Amino acid sequence: MELLEQYIKELEEDTKLDEFNMKDVQMKLPAIKHKWVGRLMRLKMSNNDLQREKKRKVYKLTKRLVEESPVKLSFPVAEKRVVEHDSIIQLDNQIKDAYVVIEFLEKVEKIFSSMSFDLKNLIEIIHLETT
Repeated sequence: MELLEQYIKELEEDTKLDEFNMKDVQMKLPAIKHKWVGRLMRLKMSNNDLQREKKRKVYKLTKRLVEESPVKLSFPVAEKRVVEHDSIIQLDNQIKDAYVVIEFLEKVEKIFSSMSFDLKNLIEIIHLETT
């Protein structure tokens, strides 16, 4: 979950806001949104690749087990045995970890979508306080 920790720290930097940097944050907001959405989409594509790799590996290992087994095994029975293989478990763990980061990135996207509204409200509050 190293990636998640890195993203959390970076999100903290991207969301720092005070009276002195509001204009900068507002100007950079579209680029920041783009960065986080890009990460989300790349991770989703990477996760899809992992899922395809898992399917290929399960099929390959199942086929080999059926062919090399001294006893006749049906494909579904062999497949149930294969999913307990270390390489499949490792892929499953990678896929689960990716889903956690994907969920985080989806929430980040919502944060930045509402940040424009929050900035507008802050600017109005500051304007009212100074007049």
